[in-house]
Amino acid sequence: MKRLLLIATFFVSFFSIAKEKYKYVIVPEQFSFFKESNQYNLNALTKSFFETEGFTVFYDTDTLPDELLKNRCLALYVTAVENKSMFVTKVAINIRDCRNEVLLVSEEGSSREKSYEKAYNQSFRTALTSLKGKINSFEMPANDKSSETEIIIEKPSVLEDLIPTGTELGNKNILYALPTDTGYKLVNAVPNVIFELNRTTIPDLYLAERGMMDAGIFYKKEGVWNYEFYKKGKLVIEKVEVKF
Repeated sequence: MKRLLLIATFFVSFFSIAKEKYKYVIVPEQFSFFKESNQYNLNALTKSFFETEGFTVFYDTDTLPDELLKNRCLALYVTAVENKSMFVTKVAINIRDCRNEVLLVSEEGSSREKSYEKAYNQSFRTALTSLKGKINSFEMPANDKSSETEIIIEKPSVLEDLIPTGTELGNKNILYALPTDTGYKLVNAVPNVIFELNRTTIPDLYLAERGMMDAGIFYKKEGVWNYEFYKKGKLVIEKVEVKF
């Protein structure tokens, strides 16, 4: 019965995703080639551009809505690439999906301004303007399955054993560990993948990724599992309930 329910849920989600356009865009609070968050106000400029294009936009450090936390594939992800040159500032904007595949690359914005602030602003504005009207038509393709969906199809029997029944199902805070070749995937009761853990040489210590939003270490201390990562330059430790 659980297997039928999972398969039915998959097909509903499958066809729903096939008809939907992207709603969210995630913009980094700090671009990789800068030393400060929102340097030269470029991250705010980028966020504002995608908002005018009709998207709900978050920084990668913001608290995200529940539906996006459960499925990171509902969003597009923005990165900026700098083409270093001695006399010319060149920047391009990449649009990626949750699988880190590049869907669209902007025209390369360039400037010969000597002032870094003016040069980067001109380059970013040119690159962003070239994307105008090109992103709204993107639809989440039918084969854009997140890793959560893949687990439902490939290992239904494993999920049946791990998904709790009765009152346990009501506890949304508990995650359930699915073994992989390199460690575990931690799923909730939906089931959606929340963490991907890769084992290390140290017992009960894993390298962890939470979607495309953050990464850190996952470890057990005094019988409690913890996720440790950096957010806005500050070390954050979250306690996580896991059933292995």
